Amino acid sequence: MRKLLLGLLLASPSLLWAQGSQVNTQSQKAVGMAGAGSALFVDESSIFYSPGALAKMNGNAVSANVSAIMYRSAFQEAGANEVYDTKFKITPPFSVFATFSPEGARWKAGLGIYTPFGGSVNWGEEWPGKYELNHLQMRAIYIQPTISYKITENLGIGAGFVYNLGLVDLSRSLPVSGPDGKSGRAELSGTGTGTGFNVGAHYHVEDVFALSVSYRSKVNTKLKNGDAEFTVPDALASSFPNTTFNAELPLPASLNIGLSFPVSSKVDIAADATFLNYSVYKKLVFDYKDNTPVLTDTEQEKNYKNGFSGKIGVNYQTTPKLALRAGMGYVASPVRAEYVSPETPDNDRIMGSIGFTYGISDKWELSGAYVLQHLKSRHVTSVATGLSGIYETNIHAPGISLTYKW
Repeated sequence: MRKLLLGLLLASPSLLWAQGSQVNTQSQKAVGMAGAGSALFVDESSIFYSPGALAKMNGNAVSANVSAIMYRSAFQEAGANEVYDTKFKITPPFSVFATFSPEGARWKAGLGIYTPFGGSVNWGEEWPGKYELNHLQMRAIYIQPTISYKITENLGIGAGFVYNLGLVDLSRSLPVSGPDGKSGRAELSGTGTGTGFNVGAHYHVEDVFALSVSYRSKVNTKLKNGDAEFTVPDALASSFPNTTFNAELPLPASLNIGLSFPVSSKVDIAADATFLNYSVYKKLVFDYKDNTPVLTDTEQEKNYKNGFSGKIGVNYQTTPKLALRAGMGYVASPVRAEYVSPETPDNDRIMGSIGFTYGISDKWELSGAYVLQHLKSRHVTSVATGLSGIYETNIHAPGISLTYKW
């Protein structure tokens, strides 16, 4: 019992810091091309995708963007027929970008506030994996001031400082029961912070091609004095005191390479490849302020491998006011099967997308996109709890953005 409880205690915040894929919805133009476009789109979202392109942007702009991520997963336990589904919930990752420079300047400053990691999942308290997770809500908010400089008309460089504010709220059942037969419950909530940077370069030859290279550093996020609360029978209350905890969790570094080229006066093709250094995520350690013979500091193995994603898309400028887009992509998960957990039962995934941009006026622009991600089904056996079964997952993400330019 003691070993099982230790294995169950509150490792779920790992999703906030190092899950198999990022929330890549910072620009609806890029979403419409399945996440490609770092070399093609030279606008305020370059703060995130390609800081070197920012100085090449015409004029200044402010944009606001929001998506509605609908995560749907199902689980079937090995040897059983019943299928358990997550409860329906919408997670709204957002981004705000703003840029400024005097007319004719070779530099441009920008500020981005966006959510590259986040999600919400609710399995309830009656499914076989209730001892791994009941519900989880989390969000990582990046605040990134950026400066970019145009060395020549073709070459731009840029860099930004990243401050991460992460929030998490989760619960899971405990394998102890009260007089009413209900399982015990553990609840975790907390806030973590970390810092990092983003650098990049953008080079283009008019009507031939554009190339973008950007690097986002690892963000080592420290969660301090998070709240751990337990609902257990009175006889076990002294073994599970309400307390606080500390943890340190890495968000991996990533290298992105983007390429775009025109195939006609109205059609552009863009492709992006991203390499993610998830292998830095070896284990997750929790340091509890108050320890008991059961509630001791815990260490959970993660042993992620490095990840990769490839995306390709097409941009069709149908009229001076309307552009249409489509794209597809593939993401190789860094999560090994034995370490898959129900926060997001990650696996390799394929995606397809559509999108548009409409110029309302010279100053206002509206963009929208939809992307569907299908995760390959995966049979797993948890090393922490022994839970064995098959996960099936789809993610729907429509979104919209509004831009003001001057």
